[in-house]
Amino acid sequence: MAANALIKRLASVYRGEKIRHPRLRDVTLAQWLLESGRGTSALAVQHYNFGGLKWRPEMAGYATRINYKAADGTGFYCKFATLESFVNGYWRFLERAPYSGWEDNAASAEKFIRFIGPIYAPSPNYADRVLALVPEAAALLEEAAHPPAPPAAKARAKKSKAGKPKFAAASAAALGTIVIDPGHGGTATVGGSSPNNAISVSGVKEKKLTLDFCTILRDEIMSQAASASQTVNVVLTRTTDVNVGIKARARVAFSNRAKLFLCIHFNGGVPAARGVETYFRDASNGNSNLNDDIDFATKVQTSLFTSLKALDPGAKDRHVKSDTESGPGSLGVLRDDDLTAPGTSPACRSAYVELEFITNNAVETLLISGPNALANRKRVMGDLAKMIRTYMTTF
Repeated sequence: MAANALIKRLASVYRGEKIRHPRLRDVTLAQWLLESGRGTSALAVQHYNFGGLKWRPEMAGYATRINYKAADGTGFYCKFATLESFVNGYWRFLERAPYSGWEDNAASAEKFIRFIGPIYAPSPNYADRVLALVPEAAALLEEAAHPPAPPAAKARAKKSKAGKPKFAAASAAALGTIVIDPGHGGTATVGGSSPNNAISVSGVKEKKLTLDFCTILRDEIMSQAASASQTVNVVLTRTTDVNVGIKARARVAFSNRAKLFLCIHFNGGVPAARGVETYFRDASNGNSNLNDDIDFATKVQTSLFTSLKALDPGAKDRHVKSDTESGPGSLGVLRDDDLTAPGTSPACRSAYVELEFITNNAVETLLISGPNALANRKRVMGDLAKMIRTYMTTF
């Protein structure tokens, strides 16, 4: 069975996470492949629980408790708000008493899994089944480190018999490039970009949510495009927990000659505050394609609010706004001269989203730790992906 998009996302996140024993990265990913049916189990899809981890008090701060009906009966299991939370939660799970001594057996993948295996899943061949999946896990991590070029890029040029480049005629199904920017990241301010601002009711950081929502959006765009015989080059400004400077984020669009640039953040505030809002760069801040940016921002805002409202009647529309109304008064990631390379036509269209107030209890349930939170994320991002693909065909 081929790895699905969810497992590939997990591998990408895991590759970027720092763990005490990096030599165990392959074998633990192999274990998660086995436990989750390569990312197809309900626990994985609905709750980001790839390890079948049952709830223990020590998991507070990493997960929330859910009542889940598993093959061996109904019980309390862990629900993780992000893939990073699962990775860190798994290693915290092993710090419990039943696994005492595992670090003395961390010299090799085989020694590790043969030590924890009988405790984790009492089965005579459990360790062997995990070890059989190690090559597959290693390949997934390698692919995450060096992702294949998108189909559109592969087909950009061919060599003629004379050795000169011969460019294929542009296809109507090739929609171009969109750059998606997950706000924040890392642990220190870089180039004006802070590592994190808002924190959810349950303690999940904005930077982790932006990465999760943006990777879902990327996968939805690519999956939908493939089904429609289209190609879209989707580029993320970051795929792991690192911080990228504001100018450098915009320059990703510049270097990829992107048609669209979409930055996603979350708001924080008083508990009653909520709603989605989308910003465009104001003319007074040097916007050279103002009407195009307003058009894109309006379509983004309409898609997001419509989706959220369908899921929760309490959703609020905070409307499309000029970046002069933002906290800084000017949003640097929307600077046209950083987004659009000279000679690129049309100019890159950009928008900056504050998707919701994660300090609101209703939003916490809807998008972060509620029983349908992950399904709701996929629906909202799936609707946005559909809008983006349609929009990219219009110019």
